[in-house]
Amino acid sequence: MADLNALLIQLFAGLSRGMVLFLLSAGLSLIFGVMNILNFAHATFWLLAGYITVTIYAYLADTFAPGFLLLVPAVLGATAIMVALGLLIERVLIRRMYDRELPEQLLLTFALVLILGDVIKLIWGVQNRRIFVPVTPMQAFGVFINPYYFFLIGAGFAVAIGLWLFLHRTKYGRIVRAAVYNREMVNALGIRIPMIYAGVFAAGVGIAAFAGGIFSPLLPMALGNDIDIIVQCFAVVVIGGFGSILGTFVASLLVGIVYSFSILIWPDGALAMIFLIVIAVLIWRPWGLFGTELRS
Repeated sequence: MADLNALLIQLFAGLSRGMVLFLLSAGLSLIFGVMNILNFAHATFWLLAGYITVTIYAYLADTFAPGFLLLVPAVLGATAIMVALGLLIERVLIRRMYDRELPEQLLLTFALVLILGDVIKLIWGVQNRRIFVPVTPMQAFGVFINPYYFFLIGAGFAVAIGLWLFLHRTKYGRIVRAAVYNREMVNALGIRIPMIYAGVFAAGVGIAAFAGGIFSPLLPMALGNDIDIIVQCFAVVVIGGFGSILGTFVASLLVGIVYSFSILIWPDGALAMIFLIVIAVLIWRPWGLFGTELRS
């Protein structure tokens, strides 16, 4: 029974981690799929949003009593700030990289990693930051589980469904999908491609910011976390296929669960297990499980 309990706990931990990976990787995949921009700084936006969320929550907790509900305005406030920052960065920097080669994109976005890392040091110092939300463990399936896992899993599903509905059931979503395959035709119809790209980049940053905010009660925000998680995000989008939201969702769950159980069984090789899956996918299907072989 003890072994079964441990497996169930790892399963929920893996599902919650998978959902956070999806929220982060979905924006990364969306930006690359639409804009052909490989944003290495994506996880740094996630980290910065986590610090901002912690700061807003601390202010609200000092003003009112600490509680779970205060996390809602803290996350929404941090997401709004990061969306505005994303629009600014797209307008000033990213827009100049649309016709550049991949190495130049990586150099620019890696420079953003260093710059934003120094900004975090200047504002918050080098100490870890975390939100302590008073949560009572609940019993489910015969084990005591942090109920916050269910919130993370539900948030991930909600965003996945919302993204699918946006891309397939709204006029703007159809325009975004059309711009992936033929931007010249979309531009000929009088639709401004730069405006579409700005919206997509801001949305991707906003989803990453939302992920950083809701994950901050579980994982302390610390310098270097962005580098660790961006590696897993690239693994997710490679497995699922760049530009595929469904592929990103499935790959995120796969990576989250494999990583969680690997920590339990083989802690030193947890990350290696993920990249064994990446290698297998690259050999069998180089464009990813749900990606397309040829993309324009």
